Amino acid sequence: MSTITHINQGDSVILLSEEIEVLEKILSSFNISSNCIDKQQSIISFPQSYVGYINLPTRKILIEPKHIGVDLRHILRIHFFLYSLQNEDFDEPIYDLDSNKTVDILKSFIFELSKVVKRGLPVSYKYFNENIKELRGNLDLIKTTINLKLHRNNIFCCNFDDLSLDVPINQLLLMALVKCENLGNEIGQIKKFFINVSLPKTIPNIVLNTNTMYCKKAVTLAYMILNNISVNDFGEKGYGNSFLVNFDKLFEDFVKLILTKHSGDFNFTYWDNEKPYASCFTDEGEYTKSYIPDLIYNYDPANVSAYCILDMKNKVSMPFNNADVYQMFFYANQLNCKKVILCYPSSKDRQNARLSFGNESFFLKRLEAVYINIAGDTALEFKNNIINFIEKVKSLL
Repeated sequence: MSTITHINQGDSVILLSEEIEVLEKILSSFNISSNCIDKQQSIISFPQSYVGYINLPTRKILIEPKHIGVDLRHILRIHFFLYSLQNEDFDEPIYDLDSNKTVDILKSFIFELSKVVKRGLPVSYKYFNENIKELRGNLDLIKTTINLKLHRNNIFCCNFDDLSLDVPINQLLLMALVKCENLGNEIGQIKKFFINVSLPKTIPNIVLNTNTMYCKKAVTLAYMILNNISVNDFGEKGYGNSFLVNFDKLFEDFVKLILTKHSGDFNFTYWDNEKPYASCFTDEGEYTKSYIPDLIYNYDPANVSAYCILDMKNKVSMPFNNADVYQMFFYANQLNCKKVILCYPSSKDRQNARLSFGNESFFLKRLEAVYINIAGDTALEFKNNIINFIEKVKSLL
């Protein structure tokens, strides 16, 4: 990797001719259309909502978030928080930002896994039924007799419990290693510790306990690698890994998790599916129009109403642009709701904003805007920013 190209979210990059085909494959692995590539001019205009990094044969492209004061490390921390198991303690050291400004998930995974291996991979008692040379546990007399008559080396068929490395946590870590095994010699060195671990067919669901909590960061990074990292074959030039994430969706999921899980108020809910509001008739047939708010407070399904609607807007412009206002008027009308809160990300502490309407005939009288500071380098800042955001939202309910 010879150079690093830094661009802002939504910017364009001039491509080398040999980079176009590689980029098409990378975008496809993230289900992103390659229509953003202008092959005639050799230019790619990255989708507005995506941030991350792309490793190409000759360089690395870093797509930084559009918010001043927010970098990829802050985005990765939010992503890590969403994937993290038992994320109730969001002030723990794993949420401190890397002082070396590392944004390569694979490097972080290898670093964390090295610490796990040094301490010792998790083990658990496992039931075995095997033919062995020495008597152990409970003897299966019939099978042992058969082994004896067949002159087998391992005569004794025994049932016994023994400590085993072949447990779900290690299987998950091995899956992540195997996915990335062509990306560096250090991966092969660590993989040697997993010689007695089997490779599962599907991604295991891990539940940590007090004895395995030291694996938390490595496990979380393994999930990120398996679900959000693309490993690409560059032919004679080797392999590379890429990470792209929809920042708009990430911010929405982040706020949802904070308010539904960490606010202590279970009146925050959201829908899993859109709800219809109209039927459209055309000469090509009939179809249904539907809608779905990001988050609602005190939803009453019987009356299809809500006390408050919350919507996440990952924007750097001034709050309350016209399109958002129109959208909120529609949502409020559908849910017979007179209170709306728009949630925005920021790189500093900002006071709430309010948009009041002068037309007294309007059903909706005002819109509120609340900011959450997603910057800050320490876990303590991360925790305090979340708590402050929750308090600001609750103050408006």
